Amino acid sequence: MSREQILANLRTSLNANRPWLLAEAERMPHEPPPFVLPAQDDLVGQFIDELTRLEGKAYRVGSADAALAIVDRLIEETQATSVIGWDLDQIGLPGLPELLTARGVKLAVADVRGEGRKNRFQELEPIPVCLSGAELVIAESGTLLLRHGPGRPRIASLLAPCHIAVVFRHQVVRGLGEALALLAQRYGDDIFGSTSNLTFITGPSRTADIEMTLSLGIHGPPQIHVIVVEN
Repeated sequence: MSREQILANLRTSLNANRPWLLAEAERMPHEPPPFVLPAQDDLVGQFIDELTRLEGKAYRVGSADAALAIVDRLIEETQATSVIGWDLDQIGLPGLPELLTARGVKLAVADVRGEGRKNRFQELEPIPVCLSGAELVIAESGTLLLRHGPGRPRIASLLAPCHIAVVFRHQVVRGLGEALALLAQRYGDDIFGSTSNLTFITGPSRTADIEMTLSLGIHGPPQIHVIVVEN
């Protein structure tokens, strides 16, 4: 069956079922609940527990210096000489530019648009570390919510095998509904004004084949390290 025939069949089916689909859409609630799990006093602890269950690594630190020490150790372990990252001021960790400079680590240009896209991906592929911040952190599911745009390239959380994310206590929310409500409050109809997507990262990339053999790193980094700075 040709592509045109497949698309024509889909259009016919959608047109035939449109009244029922519209009625179902109107009947369902349009606002997600702000949370689904019982309340916990320690949202940072809940996030760390959930991420750890998903085979992610989480670090709870009380200062920027402690966060820098973890970034330094991870860069040493991966032997990174360059990283694919957000603009450092978008991450917001004091001392991070100085740390990378002292280690001789360069922030790679993550622009992969245009005619040289394929070659640029090939140049970036050997880099072992992604470095990003986050827009929000969802405690109930151990999820990072990243809003991309200028200075926040999507590739900086997808390409390298080790993703290091630096987040702060004030970014942690209880549930998905609360996160979506905050996004709507901050950006309104302009939420996609400077980007085409939001990325939700819940643990290392994972998939399972038909025999349910779990593999990490098929669709993104197999390692994720999240540093939560409480001050």
